[in-house]
Amino acid sequence: MSARVHRGYDKEPQEKGSTIKISKPGTFLAKDAPSADQDLTPGDTEIRLDRWREVKFSVSDKELAYAGEKIITDHIRPAAYALSNDIDLSLNGLAKSVPWFYNAAATTEVKDLTRVHQVLFNNKVPMNDSLLHLEVGGDLQAGFLELFANSSFAGASSQEVHKSGHIGNRLGFEIFGNQNVGSHVKGTASVATLAVNGAVQKGATSLNLDATAVNGTLVAGDSFSIAGDPQRYVVAATLTAAGNAFSGVQVFPPLAQDAPDNAVVKMDLTNHVENLAFHRNAFALGMAPLSELGNEFGRRWPVWLTKKMDSPSEAECGTTATTHASKSPLMCSTASNVSMQTLPANSGRYKGRRFTLAGGLLKEHKRRPHEGSVKRVV
Repeated sequence: MSARVHRGYDKEPQEKGSTIKISKPGTFLAKDAPSADQDLTPGDTEIRLDRWREVKFSVSDKELAYAGEKIITDHIRPAAYALSNDIDLSLNGLAKSVPWFYNAAATTEVKDLTRVHQVLFNNKVPMNDSLLHLEVGGDLQAGFLELFANSSFAGASSQEVHKSGHIGNRLGFEIFGNQNVGSHVKGTASVATLAVNGAVQKGATSLNLDATAVNGTLVAGDSFSIAGDPQRYVVAATLTAAGNAFSGVQVFPPLAQDAPDNAVVKMDLTNHVENLAFHRNAFALGMAPLSELGNEFGRRWPVWLTKKMDSPSEAECGTTATTHASKSPLMCSTASNVSMQTLPANSGRYKGRRFTLAGGLLKEHKRRPHEGSVKRVV
C-alpha cells in the first residue's frame, strides 16, 4: 500500500516523537483574467514520527566472509520484507479513520464498484487523475476475479485476468488484493440510536452521547451520523458507557457543523472487512533519518568493543581469556600490564569516537587524556 499513498521525506535528522513537515500536492483556483500569479510552492502538512521500527540480527565475521550472496537472500531480504510489511500493516490501520462505507453484496457484482465510486464522487474526491485505488481482502478479490474473468461480462479484457490473476484498472479504480486488509470488530453498545448530550460547536473533536438506557462499548472505527449533518464520523478511541452515557467520545474528522443538544446519533455497529477505496492523497507516509550517526553506524551497532586498562587484576580477565555474556570471546593477557575489558553496557565506539546509548539517543563522549587505545575484538 505504501506505493499507492502520498509520501514525504524530511531531510533533517529527527528522533521518535518529533513532528515533521512534508509537502502536500498544490491546489489552484480558476480566476477572472488578468489575475495575480498563484504560488507554485506546495503547502505543508505536519506528521508526528510516532513509529520507530527495526529488524535486528547479528552475524559473525566468519559468517559474513563465507556467506556471500546467501547473506542477502537468507537474512537481509527477509529483514527488509518484515519492515515493509510492518509499514503496510500500519497504513491499513488507517481504515479505522474512514467514516464512509458501502456494504458490498453477498455475491460480488458490478454495483460494488459503481456505488463506491459514487460515494467518492459525492465527497468531491478528484476522479480523473488515475489515482484512485481499491484495496480488497481475499473474499472480495475472489469475487472480482470471478466477475472480470467472465468473457461475456468483461469481453477481451477477461483474458488478462485469466493469465495473470490481476484484476487491474476497472471503472477508474486500480484494484489490488492485499493480505494485510484488516477486519473491524464492532463495539458492544447495547443500542445503536443515541443522542448528543450537550450542544457541541463546529470543529470539536469530542462530544458526549447518551440514551435512556445504554451499556457496553464504542470502539475505534465505529462510524455514525448526526441528524442534520451530511458528514459522517468515526469513533477515534474505545470508550465504555457509564450511567447510560458515553462521556468524551473522541471523533474524526472534527465536527463539520454545530451539533445541537439531543440531536439524534445513528451508530453503525457492524463487523466488517476493511476493504478500502481511496485517492492517493487521502493518506501520507512521512519519513525522516533518525540521526546523522545512523550513516553506517546503525548497521555496525551493536559490536563488542574493548577498552585498554592500566593494571587489571587477574579476577578481571581470568588467567588467559574471558567470555562476555553474549558468548563473544574477549582476549586477555596477564603477562603484561595490558588487558582488554568490555565497555559499559549500551556503549561503543565508531571511527575512534565513543558513544553511549541512553533513552534512544546516542551521546558522544570526548576522549580524556588518560584513556588508552581501543580496538575491536572479534
